[in-house]
Amino acid sequence: MEFSGFRVGHREDFRLATGCTVFLFDVPNVAVASVCGGAPGGRELPALFPGRLVQGVDAIVLSGGSALGLRCAEGVVTFLRERKRGFATRVARIPIVAQAVIYDLEVGEVAFPEAEWGYEAASLADCRTKEGTVGVGTGATVGKMYGMPWAMKGGFGAGEARISEGAIWAFVVTNCLGDVYDPASGIRLAGSRGKEGPLSTPPFLNTTLAVVVFELLLSREELLSLVPVVHSALAACIRPFGTLYDGDTLFLVALGKVAPRNYLLLVEGIYHAIAEATTSSVKKASPLCGIPACVVQ
Repeated sequence: MEFSGFRVGHREDFRLATGCTVFLFDVPNVAVASVCGGAPGGRELPALFPGRLVQGVDAIVLSGGSALGLRCAEGVVTFLRERKRGFATRVARIPIVAQAVIYDLEVGEVAFPEAEWGYEAASLADCRTKEGTVGVGTGATVGKMYGMPWAMKGGFGAGEARISEGAIWAFVVTNCLGDVYDPASGIRLAGSRGKEGPLSTPPFLNTTLAVVVFELLLSREELLSLVPVVHSALAACIRPFGTLYDGDTLFLVALGKVAPRNYLLLVEGIYHAIAEATTSSVKKASPLCGIPACVVQ
């Protein structure tokens, strides 16, 4: 899958079982962030809420390491400053770099992405992307209702849909409490391998992250109105979704010049792109650190 107007780069370490993914936006855009879960971790998210001065982003960073991984965004800031990118003030350009994290510290070694990881991922950014056990998806796991010993591999996935006015690209990181299903067939692709019994106590430290990029002209208010659509599309694939123990965070970015004419086709496109990205995140994941991956293709 190829895209335009932005680039994606990854940096990972399979021994440490963590990584980061950087989205670099090459054209002016409008962006919003939405925190849907009860245990989020992030950087510059309030700058993308309603009523804020800045309308768009220069980069979005997704990383492992929980809150300890937030420092990798500093490498992306350095990368952008070297290229004189950012919000213009009288004395300097300030790169707008938003970030969200997943908790993956129980996979592999206790490690987290550093600033140089973010810089390297930005340097490698391209107009196509790898999927599965890559970047932020390296240490991702799913199906933790009965604890980590029964989990399976999550990952990073991409999906695409097109309407007459432009493309909709979705990118999903599955590190969720729930199991992942194919919404078309109802088949469970990855999830807890444990039998019914005592629930994990506490079953926290999970996150699903999504970045949806529209090759369309949409205002911040219109993007915000689409957040529930993205949320429900994810809920069709992940069960349960959006719990108190999930730090789910969504980013929606519009970078096109033509407004969509048919809202229903736009909604249908979001569902298709999200479903493809979510299922791909586990279908293309590889086993890591003794955690098995999906075998359904």
